[in-house]
Amino acid sequence: MEININVETCIQCFLCTAVCPFKIFEKNESEQASINNDRMAFCVKCGHCMAICKSKSITIKGLSYDDNFHDLQETNIDLDSFINFLANRRSIRNFKDKEIPKEILNNIIDATSYAPYGGSPRNLMITVVQNKEILDKTLTLMSNFYDNLVKWLKNPIARYMIKRNVTQETFNTLTHHILPAAEKGYYNTKSGNDNIMRNASAVLIIHANIGAEEHTHDAIICITYAMLAAHSFGLGATIIGLIPPAINKVKKLKELFQIPEENEAVMSLILGYPKYKYKRTIKRGKREINWI
Repeated sequence: MEININVETCIQCFLCTAVCPFKIFEKNESEQASINNDRMAFCVKCGHCMAICKSKSITIKGLSYDDNFHDLQETNIDLDSFINFLANRRSIRNFKDKEIPKEILNNIIDATSYAPYGGSPRNLMITVVQNKEILDKTLTLMSNFYDNLVKWLKNPIARYMIKRNVTQETFNTLTHHILPAAEKGYYNTKSGNDNIMRNASAVLIIHANIGAEEHTHDAIICITYAMLAAHSFGLGATIIGLIPPAINKVKKLKELFQIPEENEAVMSLILGYPKYKYKRTIKRGKREINWI
């Protein structure tokens, strides 16, 4: 990691020392901003220092003011507008047979670059699938996977092994949510219905190396930014939890989606133009809140 301060242009405002989460910058004995070399290895390239430096005197290897930063405008979104934006977003599962322009998909992906992260933004990879032939092939494989899941969960030995190898949350989701629907053939495509990808125009999959730091939480944040960006373009979008587990268990799915073998799929988003327009929103009940 290389971090530098241009001493000729630095105005000694010391804002970098205040905002760096790892205190890599400090005031030295000469009352100048300097770098604590012992802490340099902690740098995660969050860009706080470069973003706040008035004179653009700080440089980090791999980041540049021209390519990675742009000047901020004053926010003009008031609370009412923000709440209205959120209220108008719904999980859409009925789509028009209409292709999404690649430019819009690129803009949605660009919006995810503003998502905060715990590990590194480079840990996440995004695969966008629009090819209908590929989607049809993968749908059949996912349908078969959930048919087999019913058999596994009905087998005492297989059920025991599954329970041992997943979290309690995942096991409860499988048995209380996925299994009842799968038992009734809800995810089976033989009837001609697609209750997994919902005939979406595009599917966005976020995946990462299985050992990459904080990649699960980062993927959740990233997919949320993509979902909200899609809404701003008038698209419908729904986070689908059925797709990643199937990808991670079925080798052929990984191949079709061109996901590296060492990666695991974490989150997926279906996208398309809404077929119907909702007239009203639903306000969910408030979560239990404890004030301390």
